[in-house]
This record gives sequence, C-alpha cells and structure tokens, in this order.
Amino acid sequence: MSDTNNAASPAAEETITSYKGFDANWKCRDFQYAVGETFTHEGDVEACRSGFHACEYPLDVFTYYPPAGNRFAIVEQSGQLSRHDDDTKVASKTLKVSAEISLAGMIKAAIEYTVKRCKPVDPESPALSNEDQGAASSTGDQGAASSTG
Repeated sequence: MSDTNNAASPAAEETITSYKGFDANWKCRDFQYAVGETFTHEGDVEACRSGFHACEYPLDVFTYYPPAGNRFAIVEQSGQLSRHDDDTKVASKTLKVSAEISLAGMIKAAIEYTVKRCKPVDPESPALSNEDQGAASSTGDQGAASSTG
C-alpha cells in the first residue's frame, strides 16, 4: 500500500507581465537594474511604499517616467504582489527585467492591453443599433455625436 498525501497542492505562484521605467542608466530610485537579471526584494511589499514597482498598463508608466530621456522594459513580477488603487502600478517581491521596449513597442502593448479587455456588445443591449435608423445625443457645453443608418 502506498503512502498518499491528500493535502492540497500549493497554489501556483502568480506571475504577471508589466512595464517598468528607468532613467537612461537603468536606475530607478537609486537601484541599479540590468536586462536579463532577476531581483528579489527583502522585506514587506506594499504598493507605493516598498518592493519592486511596475505597471500592468504600459502607458501608466509615463506617469512616473516621461518618455523622453528614459528607458523602458517588459518585466515579470512574482512573489508577493500589492496593487495600487489609482492605476495599474503593482509592487512585487520578485522582478525580472525581460527586455527593453521602445516607445512604439509601449504604444503597441497599450493597444493590445486595451483590446484584450474589450467585450462584445450584447445583441439584446439597447446600446447596439444596426437597423436602418440610429440616433445619438450629446449634452453639455461642448459635445459631439454622430449616427449612421
């Protein structure tokens, strides 16, 4: 008779792909990074306070590092994760700098991020109009709306 362990297997560690900004010398807050390297934070992880930070939505990075004069990378974050409330910034225990990414690459990644989260309109929804007639309205000091059909 074999000895079987019925304990639940530990959950797989979550790894997320994010985008990180650096100065021209691959530094962020006086910490030196390098492409291809993995870094582990010692201590607590809390968004905006401690840990390695990056953003899941590529364009959120520009809030912290403007495009001109800085470098950007695709990173993998894992271990303990802590998410920021105001944007997609995530602090992590472990961060791997996978590859440098250009401004054009950041824009393409932002489009892919957005499209991936789009959901089709329910055909029964009043928001969908594919008939011969359509209507749209706009209110306020400045507004524009168009309708075809």
